[in-house]
Amino acid sequence: MSAALFLRAGSGFALALALSASVAAASQAVVGLDGRSMDPLTLPAGVRAHVLVFTTTDCPISNRYAPEITRLAAAWAARGVRFWVVYPVPGDTPEKVRAHVAQFGVNLPVVRDTRFELVRRTGVTVTPEVAVIDATGTMAYRGRVDDRYVDFGVDRPAPTTRDLDAALENLLAGRPIEPKTTRAVGCFLTDLLK
Repeated sequence: MSAALFLRAGSGFALALALSASVAAASQAVVGLDGRSMDPLTLPAGVRAHVLVFTTTDCPISNRYAPEITRLAAAWAARGVRFWVVYPVPGDTPEKVRAHVAQFGVNLPVVRDTRFELVRRTGVTVTPEVAVIDATGTMAYRGRVDDRYVDFGVDRPAPTTRDLDAALENLLAGRPIEPKTTRAVGCFLTDLLK
């Protein structure tokens, strides 16, 4: 059983293991919209971290975050952070994803994770949820973008905590990221993993 699967069971030990273990292993199951294998965990020269943003075409909370993800990606690009949008639902065909990306104005690299490889390796459980991978291939942060959504049907007009921004700021400054995980509110992926 992988560390990510233990993580869902609530084990504190597994949480530490999942956050300290390298998640950067080549993948044949992650593909771009053209069907070619892609590895969004490999950091090319000049990239200091990757942010994997897990989403689906039909999750209303994910859709509401699309402008914020686009803003964050633009804000962090100059500092060497690359964002990827990950669609882990097999029903999100390349055609549906293309239409979704166009509808929400997302101009970021996109991959489909239809065998849930990235989901399992990062331990994400909902969409939207993010995983920050550092230059060593280690997951540095996993969780919510911010605290705008408190629970299902409960949101704030504006976030009071910007967790992803804080995690990236600390990572690039060489400071510890605390907390390393936060609870994301969104559409559950766990039923898809059975």
